[in-house]
Amino acid sequence: MRVFALCNNKGGVTKTTTTVNLGYGLARAGRRVLIVDTDAQSNSTYSLLGNLDQEHTLFDVLIHGMKMADVILPTKQPGLFVAPSSINLSAADLLMASAPGRERKLTRALSQIKDFDYVLIDTPPNLGVLTVNAFIACTDVIIPIALTTYALIGISILETTMEELRENLDVSLPIFGVVANLDDHTRLSNDVLSAVRHHFGNLVFDTVVPRNIKVEEAHNQIACLFDYAPNSTGAQAYLKLVKEVLDRAEGS
Repeated sequence: MRVFALCNNKGGVTKTTTTVNLGYGLARAGRRVLIVDTDAQSNSTYSLLGNLDQEHTLFDVLIHGMKMADVILPTKQPGLFVAPSSINLSAADLLMASAPGRERKLTRALSQIKDFDYVLIDTPPNLGVLTVNAFIACTDVIIPIALTTYALIGISILETTMEELRENLDVSLPIFGVVANLDDHTRLSNDVLSAVRHHFGNLVFDTVVPRNIKVEEAHNQIACLFDYAPNSTGAQAYLKLVKEVLDRAEGS
């Protein structure tokens, strides 16, 4: 089971959009996929389920010790499941502050499930206890970066945090790939993309996801982008990204 943590401590870099569309794409490619929503804003949960009325959520797993299998819900896409978030997770840093082994709660929860090919963890836009849990639980990290002003701000903090975790908690935290998003074909976007590729090298996926209104519309309509606007530039880009992810992960 490959576990990808999608992390960037800067907001507005399309972490949730990338997580959800990658999840849809992998499921449509025949893989069994679980999205774990660790963000108290619950955007992945709402995008996949259309509501935030779940009786049990990841909060119950991390705080009350409920089994992960008991909170996982199917989505309308065959093969795609979600461990939903809730606003209660906004108190996780406080509630987990003195808990023994707090950094590995998500790791222990995920160890209870074995029947998924891929787990995608959508993380909050900060480096708090939930993001650290995602880092510890994952096999690899995917970093979404928006090709906008100040895109690289915060990346050095993210990388420093990852290095500290590698040293202090004995985890490898390899970067699986970097996804460049929100390309609007301007000189600024091109300059930022060049800087990202210079910094991360071959870790940057060839696919560059354009800014595309259909992507946002699909989320607003609680629809799968590949059904809602299959011929859009956004959908075509995410399909290419899914293929790249599968190629890297499975060597096909």
